[in-house]
Amino acid sequence: MFRNAIFFLLVIINNAFAGDLLQMAEDGHPQSQFDQAMREININTNEIPNWLLIAALQDHQQAAHYLKKVVTEDNSINRQLHTINPDDRLFIEIYGPIAKITKEDLSALRKEGNQGDINTQYLIWKLYVNDKGFSKAEAWVWLKKAAGNNHPRANFALGLLYYYGYIVPEERKRAMKLISKSSDLGFNLASAFLESYSK
Repeated sequence: MFRNAIFFLLVIINNAFAGDLLQMAEDGHPQSQFDQAMREININTNEIPNWLLIAALQDHQQAAHYLKKVVTEDNSINRQLHTINPDDRLFIEIYGPIAKITKEDLSALRKEGNQGDINTQYLIWKLYVNDKGFSKAEAWVWLKKAAGNNHPRANFALGLLYYYGYIVPEERKRAMKLISKSSDLGFNLASAFLESYSK
């Protein structure tokens, strides 16, 4: 009887967590999108959930790494995601083992961003995407700054937010304009996205 009560309680907790996780994924939280994808893959190993691609496109490193291992479909987006970017490798080496960045390091990054370093401005967004210590609200501000300063990856990331309606209202026209700008600035994944999604 006690064992059945514990099992029932675990089922209720698991279902509540699953609902919260899905809601967070639908709200655009990249770590939750990755976690939801892993949950769906555990239920159905024959299908790769769209959440995985969405998280990877947003620069979630675990999602991108997982996609590289499991997706065999040859299309322009997958080819770009399979391209190993030295910056991504460096990001994983530096931040991969860190659960959350220290307050001192967060302050140092803010200072560099305020001094106009567009790579740091985008890095703050990427740290949020990979759940390393920045809040969504603060990361959003830095992403807009980096995009406004013509950071190619930031323009793509901002375009994705408008495309999917994460943080901001869904505005496909505005999304495509930002993603086109990213492509014009030489970001190949943006070009691949436009090739696949503007048809």
